[in-house]
Amino acid sequence: MAPDDYYQVLGLSRTATPDEIKKAYRKLALQYHPDKTKGDKTAEEKFKKINQAYQVLSDPAKRQQYDQFGAAGAAGSGFSGWSQADFAQGFDLNDLGGFGDIFDTFFTGATGGRRSSSRRDPESLKRGSDIEANIQITFEEAVFGATKKISINRQMTCENCQGSGGQDGKTSKCDVCGGSGEVAKTQRTILGTFTQKTLCADCRGSGQKPARMCRSCHGEGRKTKTEMIDIEIPAGVNSGQTIKISGYGEAGWRNGRAGDLYVNIHVLPSKDFERHGDDLFRIETISYPIAVLGGEVKVKSLEGSLTLTIPAGTKSGEVFRLNNKGVKHWDKAGTGDLLVRVDIIIPARLTLKQRRLLEELQDEFDLNK
Repeated sequence: MAPDDYYQVLGLSRTATPDEIKKAYRKLALQYHPDKTKGDKTAEEKFKKINQAYQVLSDPAKRQQYDQFGAAGAAGSGFSGWSQADFAQGFDLNDLGGFGDIFDTFFTGATGGRRSSSRRDPESLKRGSDIEANIQITFEEAVFGATKKISINRQMTCENCQGSGGQDGKTSKCDVCGGSGEVAKTQRTILGTFTQKTLCADCRGSGQKPARMCRSCHGEGRKTKTEMIDIEIPAGVNSGQTIKISGYGEAGWRNGRAGDLYVNIHVLPSKDFERHGDDLFRIETISYPIAVLGGEVKVKSLEGSLTLTIPAGTKSGEVFRLNNKGVKHWDKAGTGDLLVRVDIIIPARLTLKQRRLLEELQDEFDLNK
């Protein structure tokens, strides 16, 4: 049976902030607490899953391991077999919580007492999460580009401690790892005793902690705020595309690198054009005489009114292509085309003169059969 998705258990998205995780946990824990659901085995099991999910997602180090490796990674093991393909794709046994040492010992013939160090970058554990936002723009804004303001709710650097997490900026050695930034875990197996070093989850590998926690952010170095930011919409963007804005995601833990903001674009339809990629399409109506004799008609385009030459004998439904009159490519040089379909107007009512002339034309056609 597949393990539960911890985010689904708490009813959260994978970009949930620590505050959102805490709020979701408190709400669900209160709802399913055994004191309120005495004798309900289903509620009891649900309460256990809620606690398990919170224990992992509320711990930054465990959460990162869970996001990367799933429930097994958060538990510190997660080895479920391997194949030759794993190594071909750069599979790192060090990430399996001790199994790297075991396999190394087995294949090299070494004895117990071997040590290994986690290669996880301490800065990656301090990096802020990426966030998403959605923005709706007009057809014209998508075609020509625009600057739009959006409001986002994200964790930002604490102004009180400038992101350090400390009240006065002073630091001291982490009391969990003794300032080394690593903690050792020893395992006894049938092959011997193995010790693995991993980054300290308490100081996230820095080896330092604030001497006094910031009263404003409680040592996080960041606080959740609402901010208005300008989004530069490039000319030619289309619905479904995403703009990446580096550094505008969640602020990093204690001055760690900020995450990124991904803005999903939704474009409103145009009353004048249909868009197909970077090509535009519209319908123009022409009279029967112009279709038969040929002539010129005015066509609406992004640049204003253009003249389209209609050759004699044009049939209704024919499509003309105006090169480079479409939408500018947003990711490369060049422009799309404008496609114009002509439809011949059949008048519903005729004047006496028009009817007489058409009858004469019909007679002329009959004579030439």
